[in-house]
Amino acid sequence: MEKKDRKTLILTIIVCLLPILLGIVLYNKLPEQMPIHFKPGDVPDNYAPKNFALFVIPLIMAILQTICMLSTMNKLKNKEKPIIAKIMEWFIPIISVLIYIIMIQVPLGSTVYVGKSICLILGIAFIIIGNYLPKMNYDTAKGVFHPTPSNEKIYRKMSRIMGYGFIGLGIILLIQIIWV
Repeated sequence: MEKKDRKTLILTIIVCLLPILLGIVLYNKLPEQMPIHFKPGDVPDNYAPKNFALFVIPLIMAILQTICMLSTMNKLKNKEKPIIAKIMEWFIPIISVLIYIIMIQVPLGSTVYVGKSICLILGIAFIIIGNYLPKMNYDTAKGVFHPTPSNEKIYRKMSRIMGYGFIGLGIILLIQIIWV
């Protein structure tokens, strides 16, 4: 593992675990059962004990981040890391922090539009991914995509179609925020 990758891994794990500090500060103000899942209409439909929600969920996210980064590093060994991989290294930590904040704000009585928040996050992520997919070169894509495209022409066409698809889905998600 390169030193730069190790630093990124440690930093992203810290970001995943950082919300625990917010949980500690607000611990006494929060109910014993915390909402961890919401149905349409931003109504909680699944709850977990406070200690699990505040401490175990960030730990699970940090473990997931570690697994994803280590598998990506292993797959891209001795290859130039595409920009999309660098962007995706931060996806789980950012989602972890935002979801944790939502999870804490709802029981405190704040008006949080959970569905709109998730659509915003995913819409922006899809647009970013769609923008960078066609920019990844064929040699880098050879061990990343499975099955690997048989030649560069097919790869270019596939990455362009996927890029447009991701951007289109991102735009649809962002439009949904306005209309719903």
